[in-house]
Amino acid sequence: LTTHAVIVGMTGSGKTGLGIVMIEEALRHGVPALILDPKGDMANLLLTFPDLEAADFAPWVNEGDARRKGLSVEAFARETADQWRDGLAGSGISGDDIRELRAAAPMTLYTPGSLAGVPLNIVGSLRAPRVDWDAQLETVRDEIEGFASSLLGLVGIAADPISSREHILLANLVEHAWKQGQDLDIATLIGQIQKPPLRKMGVFEMDSFFPKKDRTALAMRLNGLVASPSFQAWLAGPELDVARMLHTDDGRPRAAVVYLAHLSDEERQFVVTLLLSKAV
Repeated sequence: LTTHAVIVGMTGSGKTGLGIVMIEEALRHGVPALILDPKGDMANLLLTFPDLEAADFAPWVNEGDARRKGLSVEAFARETADQWRDGLAGSGISGDDIRELRAAAPMTLYTPGSLAGVPLNIVGSLRAPRVDWDAQLETVRDEIEGFASSLLGLVGIAADPISSREHILLANLVEHAWKQGQDLDIATLIGQIQKPPLRKMGVFEMDSFFPKKDRTALAMRLNGLVASPSFQAWLAGPELDVARMLHTDDGRPRAAVVYLAHLSDEERQFVVTLLLSKAV
């Protein structure tokens, strides 16, 4: 694949299956994969069992399906293992091929906002990019814009990058810190909303553009989000670093499955926007 591809088909026609085959072949040939999983079925990529034993399948088979067939879970797992072994053999695939895939590319299931898999620290760190600002200004500003829009969206503020003073303030604070090579975190950013290191926004004095009382209200709103116990999972796990998600330390490709099925529409948009802004 050199540009883009779209898989189109009716429900149950095998779109996901074809996508998984293409991803597995890419991984076997050294191509990493960043997989955004809004439905929750791409996590099946991690269910690779080289020995194809019933015990491998037992934790994952559906108990309801077993009961409907009048089988125990163990018997249903044996039947499922036999089905997979025979089906793969019919396509010329053996356990050795599965071992080759597993050896070629480690797979990780990331669950932003949840501790069910590997949590992903989406907003806990705003590390300053080490880039040539003159050459990559537009790219970095796109990343900043995506972060500001997504963070404000989580607290119910539909922020336009041009007209929203909340968005303009956040974007300027992040850019000001990054241009000086300063890393940020969400706590520091909230503090800077109350006491900005900038005197002006455009031609207006800061307090005229965004009065202190209103800035404090915004800071309180964001602080309420961060202080919420349910939000702590968003700050857990490794920092969002697409390069490390896609390659091991020794250069091998990775498959990074980012599970999104448990998130609200706003949260999904938040995660996808930040991931794509860092992947460009």
